[in-house]
Amino acid sequence: MSVTEYLNRPNVPRNIVFLGYQIPNWFYNFYCTFGIFAFGAACSQLTTDVLKYTVGRLRPHFITVCAPNVCNGSFIPYKYYENFTCTNPLYINDKRIMKEMRLSFPSGHSSFSMYTMLYFAIYLQRRMTWDGSKLLKHTLQFLAVLSSLFTAMTRVSDYKHHWSDVLCGLTLGATVAIITAKFFSNLFSPIKEFKKPEPSELSALNGNNRTHV
Repeated sequence: MSVTEYLNRPNVPRNIVFLGYQIPNWFYNFYCTFGIFAFGAACSQLTTDVLKYTVGRLRPHFITVCAPNVCNGSFIPYKYYENFTCTNPLYINDKRIMKEMRLSFPSGHSSFSMYTMLYFAIYLQRRMTWDGSKLLKHTLQFLAVLSSLFTAMTRVSDYKHHWSDVLCGLTLGATVAIITAKFFSNLFSPIKEFKKPEPSELSALNGNNRTHV
């Protein structure tokens, strides 16, 4: 983002002063753009955490990590057990692991990676200017989204999430990215150019073109 904003900097610097220092145009634009991006990321992560702690779905590796005492051959099939005790000596005293076992839905890695990479792809589409081949921009966009999908798929292959957890995480991240880019940011607004005024415009501003009666 910083490189793109630097390349898209206005021709004439704006007078932006902070604590007595003049702020470059590109840095100011980057600050505003990154601020919106960070706000959307916080909204995505907050929504994910609220869903995780509200639903409390068990992870696929729950049986292996917990080894509940109902899995000793004496349990009744198709019965929902609310009271059980974990017996795995490796993790029974690890409170963090015990808590993480109930945070499967939705996938936090999937939602965060999809938000960041999809927002980045939208940002490149609206702000990246390149005189060379257009395939460069589209290749970067493809790699960004592909990396997000790869991250999501590893959560299934590692038995950290169910496929439905990953799908909901991807949907959540994509939704927040689109809403943030469309309604919160200025990515869909035209880039403002600050051009030097013409001599005639300067004369008009100075009052030299006034009509005397």
